[in-house]
Amino acid sequence: MNLPVEVIEAVNQGRCVLFVGSRFTGEAAEEQGLTYPEPKELARELGWKRPKQLMGGRARPARPSALEGAASYAREHGRAALEQRLAELVGATQVKPAGFHKTALSRFPLIFTTCQDQVMERAAVEMGGQVQVLYRGAALPELKADQRTLYKLNGGFEQPGSLVIEGADRGPMEEAVRRQIRDLVRGHVVFFVGYRPDSEEFEAVFDDLTQCYGGELPRCHLAVAQGQIDDFLWQKWVWRGLLMFTADPSECMAELEARIEH
Repeated sequence: MNLPVEVIEAVNQGRCVLFVGSRFTGEAAEEQGLTYPEPKELARELGWKRPKQLMGGRARPARPSALEGAASYAREHGRAALEQRLAELVGATQVKPAGFHKTALSRFPLIFTTCQDQVMERAAVEMGGQVQVLYRGAALPELKADQRTLYKLNGGFEQPGSLVIEGADRGPMEEAVRRQIRDLVRGHVVFFVGYRPDSEEFEAVFDDLTQCYGGELPRCHLAVAQGQIDDFLWQKWVWRGLLMFTADPSECMAELEARIEH
């Protein structure tokens, strides 16, 4: 694994902002023998069904969509039932924090996450401290070396009103917050860990940042979880300024810890 030098230098200088995806929780769950659905499995659990073939034999795109599954589940059972079902599937109440959760907290004063569980918060408690939790749309805090902040872009199950589940939940942020995020991106190296470049989860968080920035983002880095990067995805993202390498959260955080200044 070749951890980018730009990331290592930025962490050493306090100029790296971390974005954590659901694979952070998924890998910890797997290590503990617990069930945590991958995005395609989650979509099917929520009721996503493969679209019917169009006239002329041309099929519509058939990538399993958790967003479409959530919308279908909400139509049939209601929003409250959808939230409860998602909490059962990805709430991760039994998942214990892994070492890579603690590495992330020890090295990054501000962590953005699309995870909706509380594994990172439990990691902070196990480390003898606390983490300030903010939700989508909140103003960014002043960064301090001795304070840890977790910014939940998709909300959290502990605060049901904050949850971003269906497309309609993901409204634009206020201009003041967008400006704060734009300034943060300009002055920091953006590092994504725990995402796949073909997932809705990553598409959404990248679009959030692009909208806040007001255009194409500066060069960013993505540690691609679970497997190789095919040529289509490579070309799709490279032209948008995203540099990718393959590494799951545990591998990535271990390498980072080994190579940064202590």
